[in-house]
Amino acid sequence: MSEDRVLPSLMKSNDEYMAALELKEDGYLEEAEKHALKSLEIKENVEALLLIVDILEKQNKDSSQYIRKLLEDYPLNPETYRRLYLSNFEKNKEDALTYINKAIGIMRKGIYYEDKAKLLLSMKRYIESLASIDQAIKLENRNSRFWTLRGSILIELGKLADAKEAEDVAVKLDPRNDAALKLLAKIFLATGDKNRARETLLKIENKDEEVTRLLEDSLV
Repeated sequence: MSEDRVLPSLMKSNDEYMAALELKEDGYLEEAEKHALKSLEIKENVEALLLIVDILEKQNKDSSQYIRKLLEDYPLNPETYRRLYLSNFEKNKEDALTYINKAIGIMRKGIYYEDKAKLLLSMKRYIESLASIDQAIKLENRNSRFWTLRGSILIELGKLADAKEAEDVAVKLDPRNDAALKLLAKIFLATGDKNRARETLLKIENKDEEVTRLLEDSLV
């Protein structure tokens, strides 16, 4: 009998969570916040806590009480520390590095090494960033996004040939990887191969302002 009463509550909490997630992705943050809070009110869970922190911070609102709950109630969940990494990425990079290292210490996961590589790249610590993305690739060597990031790090290191190899792998794994195609085009432009740069840029589906500018550069 008690199970019959609990199950609908869990289902209702999940419904509210899914509504919040969809609204957040569509940019309706205030409505998303209401549903995330309702989900937590029905049944506290780590996913809803992570979501409400994200929603609040996207609105520049105070999320400290929910971050405290994550640390108090879910100290062994790596996603707790990934959330703290994301919260601190712009405002305190050293703290962000500490948090993502804690996440990795709990669970060696490709996305956590990718996060660390992105942070180190933003800190201009290129060799360490490369080592971190290589760890991610060891764990998931068919992840196109990881190879794309590897190429961008190698560009910063001035290793264009190696960067091109990485982006070639990224595009082979995902021919619609616009970020990898854009980086490949930049490499071709840097090495004077404007024809291949233009051919590569024309494969990009979502041509933003940067792609338009690069296309113009390939015609000069």
